[in-house]
Amino acid sequence: MRALAEFIMRGRVRAVLITMVGIPLISPAALALVSLRRGSSDGLMVLAWALLPVIAAGMSGYMSPLMTGLAASHFAAVFCGALALRSTRSWGTALVAVTAVAAAGILLTAQFSGGLLQSLLQAAEESGGGKAEQLKQIFGSEPLATGYLSWISAITATLALVLGRYWQALLYNPGGFRQEFHQLRMPLPLAAVCMLVWVYSLVTQDYVFWGAVIAFPMVVAGIALIHWLVASRGWGRGPLVALYVMLVIAALPLAGFLCGLALVDSWIDIRGRSGNK
Repeated sequence: MRALAEFIMRGRVRAVLITMVGIPLISPAALALVSLRRGSSDGLMVLAWALLPVIAAGMSGYMSPLMTGLAASHFAAVFCGALALRSTRSWGTALVAVTAVAAAGILLTAQFSGGLLQSLLQAAEESGGGKAEQLKQIFGSEPLATGYLSWISAITATLALVLGRYWQALLYNPGGFRQEFHQLRMPLPLAAVCMLVWVYSLVTQDYVFWGAVIAFPMVVAGIALIHWLVASRGWGRGPLVALYVMLVIAALPLAGFLCGLALVDSWIDIRGRSGNK
């Protein structure tokens, strides 16, 4: 990982090459690293080159409007999140920026592709195997489809930003990422609003994933709190492995618990209280 990060930072051409290759997670993380370290000017140049093959593939018909929009919104979300983190040094602000841009990108994609649900069903019909009927059962409405893809886009963009920040710390501030992430805590007003929207979405079936999108920064804050708790108690990696396995198996139910945990932390400052004892 360190060797790859060093390769990316040796020059603009190398950073552009890594982003244009289109390697999942790695390419957007390279964009994040350049934007975090060198700012908006270099980051915007790398973003433009990263989007060039995406736009070219979309215009030539090689990529569908759906895939073109998803890829473009993903890179844009990573770029905006990196700039927000660089300027504010606040993971809370960066997470809100990533989530907002990712969701806006999905909504724009839905607008220009004639509806995400219809695009997904068309792609499933072309691939065959009865996948279209399965998608109809899973996504019964357009809000469910857009909400789900916005949620996935926010998650993947955040993972890329996290990797980019980790690379930056690895090269220029060893140990800084761990300390920074452990201190992630959302402002109480924002935490309360996110929790209310999340609870409301649970009783409105079509918008359950949109509730998960709004609450996503809170979920990450809850994960950060558990990371801090495990590290401060010296419990090893076992609890963290269990946490991420559960996130894969039962993401939405566990997201509610993590949101509640983050809300409590925003209210009473668990870390601060622990330090005062």
